[in-house]
Amino acid sequence: MKQRTWQVLFWLAGCWLITFNSAAQIMPPDFLCVKNDSLFWGLPTNNCGPFESYDIYFSTNLDGPYSVLTNITDPTQTNFFHNNPLGETRYYFLQSSYDCPGEIKLSSDTLDNEAPGISPIQVVSVDGSSVMISWDGSTSPEVTDYIIFRTTPLGTVPIDTVSATSTAYEDITANPTNQVESYYILAMDACGNTSIFDVPHFTILLERQVNPCDRTIAFRWNRYQNWRNGIERQELWYSVNGEPTTLLTTLSPEDSTFLFSDTNDGDNYCFYVRAEESITGELSFSNEVCLTLDVVEPIRQFFLENISVTANNAVDLRWRWNNDAELSSISVQTSSDGNAYSDLDIFAPSVPLSSSNSRLLQNVNPNAGPVYLRLETRDGCDSTALSNTGVTIHLTGIPQDDLSNLLNWTPFRLDGATVLGYDLFRVVDDIVTPAGTTAEDQRNFRDLIDVNNPDEAEVCYYVIAEAELSLPDGSTQIIFSRSNVVCVEQFSTILAPNAFVPSGANKEFRPIIVFGEGIDDYRLQIFSRWGELIFESADPLVGWTGKEDLYEFPGGVYLYRIRVRQPDGSTEEKRGSVVLVR
Repeated sequence: MKQRTWQVLFWLAGCWLITFNSAAQIMPPDFLCVKNDSLFWGLPTNNCGPFESYDIYFSTNLDGPYSVLTNITDPTQTNFFHNNPLGETRYYFLQSSYDCPGEIKLSSDTLDNEAPGISPIQVVSVDGSSVMISWDGSTSPEVTDYIIFRTTPLGTVPIDTVSATSTAYEDITANPTNQVESYYILAMDACGNTSIFDVPHFTILLERQVNPCDRTIAFRWNRYQNWRNGIERQELWYSVNGEPTTLLTTLSPEDSTFLFSDTNDGDNYCFYVRAEESITGELSFSNEVCLTLDVVEPIRQFFLENISVTANNAVDLRWRWNNDAELSSISVQTSSDGNAYSDLDIFAPSVPLSSSNSRLLQNVNPNAGPVYLRLETRDGCDSTALSNTGVTIHLTGIPQDDLSNLLNWTPFRLDGATVLGYDLFRVVDDIVTPAGTTAEDQRNFRDLIDVNNPDEAEVCYYVIAEAELSLPDGSTQIIFSRSNVVCVEQFSTILAPNAFVPSGANKEFRPIIVFGEGIDDYRLQIFSRWGELIFESADPLVGWTGKEDLYEFPGGVYLYRIRVRQPDGSTEEKRGSVVLVR
């Protein structure tokens, strides 16, 4: 410990005042160190009078009392041996004696015969490819230098020595980006005595492993060791594509791993760990890990945009996805009931991918019923993803006895879409006209036929659904989905008059066959009221005139039977009575 005898302190008016003796002073020897029971000092400079001696004081207690050990009368002597067979701890200080009446003798530093006190490391931290080391200075006044030790494959070796005026060092020969570096600081005095080895401090080595299929980066690191107060917290910092570094997450003192999953293929990332000591707030940084990420880009925003039947009975399938996805195959899957799906079409994606896509499906039959469709993708890691499901509109039509066509259809379905309504269209002789509009919850329509238009013996129809599709980004768009085309053929209808006047305008009894084109096996029979067959015709254009050769049947009620065979092979028969008016 240092003693400064030339300072005099006074308590005055509530504070200490430091004054310096204005008298001349006799400087002591420069007490350097104690080694192997020998004291070493440097010669003082005093010009006030003749030299008398160097006086060595010692005690076995730092606080004294001190007694004169010896007086050195040789002014050039710079060491003294003091045998210490028991190895006890001893304390020494030196004074110079000169024949300088009235001048004050100053004492040297008080040194002991122990090794210099340790110099605890405050922190080691990685800075680029270097390691920054800082430490607390030794409490021993004789320390002249600090020796920096680093552990290597050959052992713990000194790598440099710095002056006692320094308490920080940059190790530019370290390799902290590839390995954990450990350090010791030893205090050394002028005699070469060094402090004992204190606990080592280790750099933080951050390591990473990329999983291309999971699209994650797994980090691990060694936690900072041997801080006196322990770790307060750990933090993982990062930057993306050169943006400013930001805090990614705060970690507990016990953590040594972290899984980063918010990755994007092709982005450049840099990461480092920062540890903070409790109480002191000392910070230690790991090495920085930088990489350009190469992972299998997943499919995102994958959804069917529309499903619609074309005029030639194919199905037009439309979808969207992110165009940077790394896909190996695409499968169109179909189902008849929405439960069991099977592969309908498997194909490789075209590279580069397009955000909006379509595929025309010829190998389905939307006339047979609703077609359930979805897409399944497979990427380079053999991971699969399913789109939403869509269902085509299936339209059916049935001719009615009242010369109308009754149309029914299944609802348009697409996950994420809301039907707004349906528009029905009729096709006659290749001319398309609107037939009607229904609300979203009405899926039937009755269409009356124009009996005066023979082209309407067969009318074709299709339905278009208008729907609002909600997109993954929160926006919406209007889509239109078309059904299959159904053609409804009206059966031939027999219209028979209930009376005729041979001498009037209606001269014969001849039924009208509405939409009679294509009928076969026509037969008209007339019977008397007693059931006698009196007339028969197999020609729809030949009716009963009320005569048979020259004979005119009397007026009255007669019975008829009309039979035709429809185009589908079924037979229609009509019976009734007709009045012959004379």
